[in-house]
Amino acid sequence: MIKLEFENMSLVIPEGWHEVKLADYERWNTQKPETKQEYVRFVADVCNVEASVLLEAPAKVFDIITGTIRFVFDSEPEPSNRVNIGGKDYFVSFSDKLTLGEWVDIESVIGSESTGKLSEMLAILCRPAGEKYNSDLAGERQAMFRNLTCDKVLPLIGFFLLKKKRSDEILNHYSTVADQANRFLRDTGTFVINGGGIKLLPIWQRIRYIYLVRSLKKQLSKFSDSSFTA
Repeated sequence: MIKLEFENMSLVIPEGWHEVKLADYERWNTQKPETKQEYVRFVADVCNVEASVLLEAPAKVFDIITGTIRFVFDSEPEPSNRVNIGGKDYFVSFSDKLTLGEWVDIESVIGSESTGKLSEMLAILCRPAGEKYNSDLAGERQAMFRNLTCDKVLPLIGFFLLKKKRSDEILNHYSTVADQANRFLRDTGTFVINGGGIKLLPIWQRIRYIYLVRSLKKQLSKFSDSSFTA
């Protein structure tokens, strides 16, 4: 932390994520300042002061402050699914390992208007290896995560975002492949109806062709509600 003093005022400014608690981060991380006024208010929230204090401060003081908290805009901690708290390792659960209870509680958090969603989700998804989910511990665990500094917590959040990004990429790739496969089936069906030379093939090749097309249709129907079934 650095301490700035001006006109009988004293400000304590964080110099890195290790000096910002998750509780404070949750208070301002969703802000997307677009105007100068909104930017001043955002910087004031990061420094935990009233915006009016910064508006009354000399311009050079504001420049010093924004230079000091530049880490808020520029740094991206390396994603990790592990954090050590009090000598004990806590791990983020993978989505394919979640219980129904975890899914229900996560959906409830996402759909709420809470300003502490990050700590609430960590309380549900992050726990010691081998420990089963216990909703009764959620309040205690949320308080624990809120008191952690962001250098420990943001890698966990980055892990969430990385998993979501990869999931979206896989889903997009699958959709492209499924669309192409369905288009192939439609085009092939039209090709056969119009003749397409299949009648000139030996009977065993025609049987194999029909079998392969039906097999492809069956596989597509397992993964896509929009698969071609005609």
